[in-house]
Amino acid sequence: MKVLVLGSGGREHAICKKLSQSNEISKLYCAPGNAGISKIANIVDLNLENNTAIINFCNNNKIDLVIPGSEISLANGIVNELNKANINSFGPTKEAASLESSKIFTKLLCEKANIPTAKWKEFDNSNNALKYLTNIKYPIVIKADGLAAGKGVTIAKNYTDAKESIISALSGVFGEAGKKIIIEEFLRGEEASFFVLCDGKNYIPFGNAQDYKKLLEKNLGPNTGGMGAYSPASVIDKNTHNEIINKIIDPTIKELNKLNIKFVGFLYAGLMITNTGPKLIEYNVRLGDPECQVLLDRLESDFLDLCINASKGNISNDIAVFNEKTSLCVVMTSGGYPKKYEIGFLVKGLKEFAQKSSTTLFHAGTKYDTKGNLVTSGGRVLNLVNSGKNIDEARKKIYSTINEINWTNSYFRTDIGKIYKN
Repeated sequence: MKVLVLGSGGREHAICKKLSQSNEISKLYCAPGNAGISKIANIVDLNLENNTAIINFCNNNKIDLVIPGSEISLANGIVNELNKANINSFGPTKEAASLESSKIFTKLLCEKANIPTAKWKEFDNSNNALKYLTNIKYPIVIKADGLAAGKGVTIAKNYTDAKESIISALSGVFGEAGKKIIIEEFLRGEEASFFVLCDGKNYIPFGNAQDYKKLLEKNLGPNTGGMGAYSPASVIDKNTHNEIINKIIDPTIKELNKLNIKFVGFLYAGLMITNTGPKLIEYNVRLGDPECQVLLDRLESDFLDLCINASKGNISNDIAVFNEKTSLCVVMTSGGYPKKYEIGFLVKGLKEFAQKSSTTLFHAGTKYDTKGNLVTSGGRVLNLVNSGKNIDEARKKIYSTINEINWTNSYFRTDIGKIYKN
């Protein structure tokens, strides 16, 4: 079987690694990929926003299955185009991807299906939004409606912060994604990520995790695409799991069906576990990054078979089996991320790291220069993943050797795995 994965991050490296372990794979491609992925898959220079080029590549190379890892491809309707071209794919259509590409769409769906979520208002001009600020309690949450690479969310502690965030978003800092914003109440509790695998009618649980979005220690600083994660999330017990399914996941799938929207792929619920139960923060329509890395590290089921069966609408008898270990991921970034940062720095210490550590490296923002040296090429550069019988053991394995790797202005949080509540 020939499989094409779309994306270039640590998530796609983890996906490619898991797929490469299947005996059914005859050829594995990844576009555009990264330096680490190039060791296990054929790298293809394709623009993820050019659906025509992707379709042509699939036809010319007789691709049997396409797995879009990135939300960019999904929001751009690549699955719709693949379906028209009779190319098998595993992922949601553009209509289904609206759960992630439009927070307003998701909020309206929550209202129709009575799904617990934060109270909210939408705005498309700053004057009305600023008037609304005069009668609310702080802190509040301000979000760009569209995709902003995980950076379109601000927690404003006072009017001054809120005003700055609103004016910035609506003045175009997020482009089309910020043409509309929503202002939400601030939910208190502990965050968690919950995943299900869907085939258009049926769904099965696909594990849970907790990620660390904030740049700085103790969950301070600006939002990022993700600075680390661990799985399973300590806050999700059996009762909470069932409540998430019954009050959030199941009503969502049923409401989508009422709208004649088939959801195929990974549905990722970002949750706040509050004193009154789980509430939906937002939906994503793919595996999270870096949650994917820890989920697939624990997955014992055949990942390719699950994807194939879901793409064919046939997962009713499947179960995703995960081991009992705790898996942890720490993200190393370029200094300055998530704002302005420099690239092209030589990554040092990989040989020494490999000799001393059992930790798996997933590449994100990496490439080889003209001399064959590994250099940085993005904000999030490397993901370090390891597991243990508990979270402390997993943390110790990673942090005991992480300093072997470095580049100019490299940065990572030292508290991934510690528990924080809002």
